[in-house]
Amino acid sequence: MSVERHIIFVDELRRHSDREVCLGAAEYAAEHPAWVFDPWPVSFDAEAMPTRSDMELVSAVLTTERASRHLRRLCRKLRLPIVYCLADEDHPDAAAAGIDERAVGAMAAEHLRGRGYRHFAFIGSSDFGWSSRRGEGFGAAVKEMGGEALTHLFDSEILPVFWSWNVARRNRRLQQVLHSLPKPCGIFAANDVIACFILQAARQSNCRVPEDFGLVGADNDPFPNAAAGLAISSIELPFREVGRQAARLLEEQWLADAEGKTVRLPPVRVVVRASTDTFMTQDPLLRKAQAYVESSRHQRLTVQAVTRAVGTNRVTLGKRFQRELDTTLHDYVRRRRLDFAAERLRQGAGNVEEVAFQCGFSSASYFSRLFKQVTGQRPGAVRRWRGHD
Repeated sequence: MSVERHIIFVDELRRHSDREVCLGAAEYAAEHPAWVFDPWPVSFDAEAMPTRSDMELVSAVLTTERASRHLRRLCRKLRLPIVYCLADEDHPDAAAAGIDERAVGAMAAEHLRGRGYRHFAFIGSSDFGWSSRRGEGFGAAVKEMGGEALTHLFDSEILPVFWSWNVARRNRRLQQVLHSLPKPCGIFAANDVIACFILQAARQSNCRVPEDFGLVGADNDPFPNAAAGLAISSIELPFREVGRQAARLLEEQWLADAEGKTVRLPPVRVVVRASTDTFMTQDPLLRKAQAYVESSRHQRLTVQAVTRAVGTNRVTLGKRFQRELDTTLHDYVRRRRLDFAAERLRQGAGNVEEVAFQCGFSSASYFSRLFKQVTGQRPGAVRRWRGHD
């Protein structure tokens, strides 16, 4: 008979990311009949935190770092396993699951570059490690592309990362930043809430989005997008999978020893919405070709099909791709199809063979070889984070 395990998830559960992580952990726990999963939506004030008598009732703890000091002390006394979710830092004495934040920034840079922006800026918070690391990843990717990202970091008194009341001061500072940026400029906001604030400031400055400023946020949080009045492109992050991986790390601690082990998951995809839905490439023929590739990248797509769709020939279009985007037409089409396949893999849309055929590749073996050649990763490794392999 299996021993009953009582797992608690300690967090305020007010944020989209924390609720999604909690749901992922709950899904993993539901697959284990002997586990009892119990969310504890507590305030992080010291007097509201769980007491020792509370903790004597549980078998293990999942929590965010905001509650770490108090809970870590109790867990040590009671010898309870603890795993940190959405961890900014590695914990040598505890397991943790989080997001590869630098990869989030790199994905934002690649998206804005692919949309034709040649000036870039990052706007984020100086008070949170995840924000700084997203900015670092963004800046490094832009530099690798031969550009330079302008970085603007503010403390939470000026630019909160969640909803706030200091609207006039916040808008004034963001308007100053926007006036200082070259146009058109691709802006990466550290999260969707900041992206919503930037959009509001842009409107008050009579700036157009996406024509003057392309804007992409992160977290794919539905509330800022609903509040913004203009759908904001956002990087979807695997929050539920973070919760599943955190629960799996608890299981590993019971079975063996996972202390000090940290798992960081890559971003899933850019969810393209109105704030970056225009290609800013100067050449109108090139913009037309990019739009056609984007709408057809889920199927078998040839260079001939692209040239036929835009009414030109391979040589003419190829020269324009090389001049404007520094890539061949063939490589551009191939990369966009593989990017779409990677999104499907990270979303758990099927196994490698199924995704290969969904995306119009002739065979799974050819798809796997090409994927490894272009991305440097095996498709199975991309998919494995979702726990299907």
